Amino acid sequence: MKLLLLIAVAVACVAAGFVWREPWIGGVGLLVGFAAMFTDRDDVKLDEEKGSYETTKSVRNMRSRHR
Repeated sequence: MKLLLLIAVAVACVAAGFVWREPWIGGVGLLVGFAAMFTDRDDVKLDEEKGSYETTKSVRNMRSRHR
């Protein structure tokens, strides 16, 4: 939700910069857009969170066997 708000603010600032012919407003919009891009969290789930039948310990045991 926060990401969409930041993107909307960035688009509005860039558009306002063109309308009022003030380049600093567009620059603020670009900075807000970069902030939205770099603060977006796309967390990777851990093995325990994936809901698989294998636990982390069983994977370690399987990999440590000599085949």
